[in-house]
Amino acid sequence: MKNRSSLMEKESKMTKKGGWRTLSIFYMISVLCLITGCTTSIPVTYTEPAKLNLSGVKRIAISANDEQVANNISQRLSATGVYTIASAAELAEWEQWFPLGSLQATATEVKATDLISAYKANEARADSIYAGKLLKISGTVSEIRSLRGAYFARINIGNDSIAIFFARSELNKLTSIDKGQTITAIGINHGFKMPDMEDTAEILRILGAGERINIANATFPAGEYPGKIDAIIKINKDSRVQDSSRNETRSVVAGKDEDGKDIRRNVNVTIYERTVATTIAYQIVRALNGSTIGQGTKTATSSKSSSEDPAKLASASQLESNIIGKPLQEFANEIVPVKRSINLTLAKSDDNRAKNEMSEAEKLAKSKDYTGAAAAYGKIYAQYGNFAAGYNQSILTEASDGTGKAIELMTALIQKFNDNSTAKNTLAEMQRREMANQQSAQQLSR
Repeated sequence: MKNRSSLMEKESKMTKKGGWRTLSIFYMISVLCLITGCTTSIPVTYTEPAKLNLSGVKRIAISANDEQVANNISQRLSATGVYTIASAAELAEWEQWFPLGSLQATATEVKATDLISAYKANEARADSIYAGKLLKISGTVSEIRSLRGAYFARINIGNDSIAIFFARSELNKLTSIDKGQTITAIGINHGFKMPDMEDTAEILRILGAGERINIANATFPAGEYPGKIDAIIKINKDSRVQDSSRNETRSVVAGKDEDGKDIRRNVNVTIYERTVATTIAYQIVRALNGSTIGQGTKTATSSKSSSEDPAKLASASQLESNIIGKPLQEFANEIVPVKRSINLTLAKSDDNRAKNEMSEAEKLAKSKDYTGAAAAYGKIYAQYGNFAAGYNQSILTEASDGTGKAIELMTALIQKFNDNSTAKNTLAEMQRREMANQQSAQQLSR
């Protein structure tokens, strides 16, 4: 009775001080917890793969018709740590060397015999002269083979040979070449090192039987091979501004009557509106061959401003700045794996045998000791075969030790409780997250 009297006294004081709302909410939460049992959520993170697979791309150049857009997307991509961004000067130099859609015409022509002789005499010296350089070389094809999923044509020079690797995009050239034919190829020399096997590789292109490059009228500057650029993002921003007006009838206070009440009357006013819609069109191409990786458009939500005075309307640039971030971030999310976080709920148990142990394990989970909580639930499951304990061990393991181990535990749990739909659904989601993690890791592998 004393406790109840004390509580009523506190309640009375809180009511007098305006605290009734807070106390009511406290009671409401307490009642809900008594009826349903308060749940404990466990955060789990995973990485969603990028929609566009830029595997093999390390360095990106950005070409945009708007400098602010170029700077914005550059900052967003740099902040992810996934790509490095080439400067505008680097891009300009690159495009002089490798104009998109055509083969660069200023490669250094080297006799196959001279190249082989140089490497046989001194590999280090030959690398200092030829490695990483754009070369043009001719020879007779002795065979066409594949290695690690990539095709190459071999040019024999006596007992030695030069392997000309090429991208899958050049397959049509390969089909037209036979053993014994003379070809000319142009591309980056790797010396004795294997080139990257991606389509983005710095790979010698096969030009075709007997085909030669005429460089007599070349306008491209000669010089050293510029810094590597793997992909180029072309962005075109298009903003459309539309000004309009409409008439509107409003009720306004015109004065007071004898009783002091408002006298209202209808007046016609003109409302001026300005709408800005911004579209970001993008195309991502492989720098070495101009092939398209992906393209699309992102449109910002239209923004409106209204006023009875057109001079007070927000400017088009102001409205655009309010909405431009959304499409640019959407675009960035398409080419960068994104970390996601979800909450998984611990299962409750009606097994009185493990009541105390379950409570202690949940305290560990609430204190964010997920490793300790997983171990505690694991002991309970081993001792009592409690479904909730086994389920909780699995989701806490995902939070502390990764999705792969959690999948093993959940799979074992389902073998014992094979009719439990909650466990099956959770396992399916775990498997989806694990696949996403693996795909993201593959995209990020360089």
